[in-house]
Amino acid sequence: MRTKSKYVPAFFQVYENDSLKEYLEDMALKGWQLKGVGSLFLRFEPCRPHRIRYCVEVMEKPSAYASSQSENLRAYQEFCRDAGWDYAGTTGYLHIFYTEDYEAVVVETDPQERYERICQACQGNNWLACGVFGLIVLLNLYSCYLKKTLFCMNGWVVFLMTGAMAVSLGAFLRWKGMAGRSLREEGVLPYSPWKTAKRKNVTIIVTIIIMSMAPLLYTIGQYSSKTLIWVTAGMWMYVILLAFIFAKLIHWLRVKKAYSTRTNMFLYWGISLVIGMVACAGMLAVIFWIV
Repeated sequence: MRTKSKYVPAFFQVYENDSLKEYLEDMALKGWQLKGVGSLFLRFEPCRPHRIRYCVEVMEKPSAYASSQSENLRAYQEFCRDAGWDYAGTTGYLHIFYTEDYEAVVVETDPQERYERICQACQGNNWLACGVFGLIVLLNLYSCYLKKTLFCMNGWVVFLMTGAMAVSLGAFLRWKGMAGRSLREEGVLPYSPWKTAKRKNVTIIVTIIIMSMAPLLYTIGQYSSKTLIWVTAGMWMYVILLAFIFAKLIHWLRVKKAYSTRTNMFLYWGISLVIGMVACAGMLAVIFWIV
């Protein structure tokens, strides 16, 4: 019998909550039960193949920084527990509940209310992304202006940032339009099968990764192959390490502490700014040393 855990990327967007629900139930039928929920990964452990019911909700006043120990969430967890549902954890805006009681009452919120919460969460997330990406784009555009060209490393950063933002925003607006029509005509929210959602998100991530390698073509001939390999490897290690640190930080603030949402935001971005500045300084020092 399988004894090792399986870690799967948490690749679902906030409006793909029903796709995540379908995915978790399908995994249970294949003999994998959800045992851990993080910002980047879902942890599964082997079990006998059987049906497990899941509920994936976006909470009232959704925030990626809200503590799992907030009064509203604890009250909702208690309500679900009384109805026979256990709390598995949260990833992003999505809170996951499960039960093996086939007769347990449904605890999902009204479709119209869920639609409003999802839109609120996505709009807040998009505004934040626009602010962060916008700052990065402006800094890189200024660098391009000083160099009198867009065909450089900074130009590629601008292209990637705007492209990623456009894809993310476009996918949400497409879902929002479909959901609005579905609610008016049928009173339900639409969702994509989990395999379709996974293929879409993986395709976007892989495309961005491939495009991020394009600047290497620009630098071929300017530096040795060994230098390019070291710089590229360093950049990827830097990105992966920062993603891991920030994911652990937000998980610690949300699960381990009972601070307010505003305090969590202040701590997260304050600590992130310090870590980012130190990491950038260190990375630049390494690159200049290699080059």
